[in-house]
Amino acid sequence: MKISEAQLRTLKLLHKTAARRIYRSKRPDDYSWIHDDAHVPLTATLHKLFCSGHATICDSDRDMAVLTSKGRALVVMRGS
Repeated sequence: MKISEAQLRTLKLLHKTAARRIYRSKRPDDYSWIHDDAHVPLTATLHKLFCSGHATICDSDRDMAVLTSKGRALVVMRGS
């Protein structure tokens, strides 16, 4: 799978700290993924990384997104 520049930037952010999900309303599907070091929400890019296996939901907190070993290896390979 080809990784876009936006996806690589998001992986590098996740390598520093986890992203978190914030809800905009009480509806379960009305949320955004944000990271403290990003200026825009990461929702679309992060969903692509979930589908490719580079990122996942944290086991202990379903509102946190973290790197998988596959994502971590890619960041190391591409240089963090």
